Amino acid sequence: MVGTIYYTADTQRTLRPFCKIGMQNYKPEKEELANFLNQLFPKGISCHGYNYIYNPEPEMSKNDINSLSLLVGLIWELVRLAHFPDKPSRYQCLFATESVEDAMAFIKSQDYRDGTDGAPIYEVVTTASVHRGDMRLLNADCSVLELYRRAFLYWSGKTEFIDDEFPVLWEILVPLPSIIGKRVF
Repeated sequence: MVGTIYYTADTQRTLRPFCKIGMQNYKPEKEELANFLNQLFPKGISCHGYNYIYNPEPEMSKNDINSLSLLVGLIWELVRLAHFPDKPSRYQCLFATESVEDAMAFIKSQDYRDGTDGAPIYEVVTTASVHRGDMRLLNADCSVLELYRRAFLYWSGKTEFIDDEFPVLWEILVPLPSIIGKRVF
């Protein structure tokens, strides 16, 4: 297959070389939620989409990092729908980087949270239009207006200085289905 090659960190350790990654259709138990999810995403959602929009486990009433991450993800999706509807949904994509070095930087940035140290890195091959956004902007350490602005910057493909400790880290949203290439690390 001819296409552009990006790199993905397999933090879940579920990928295999030369496999196709697609979306799944999940059916919540409540019929109204099942209908709503299918209305939003008739082609299905990715594993990330499952974790961030469908997963029935996290409760939004809890004041923890997981609930905050889910809310930030929802804000990003709502900004995309309102202002950038032609961009791919984060709930329907595989996350990748432009280089192996960037994938390693991503692993390093996540290690303190979820033990991703040593996660394998694979090529991702796609012919689809992708989105390039600074993942470091997905951070709620700011006012509501600033968070909205950061979401707008992200979907515009722009960034700006936030903190010396967190350099720019461009992520590539690769629409599914996609093909996993060879393991490179």
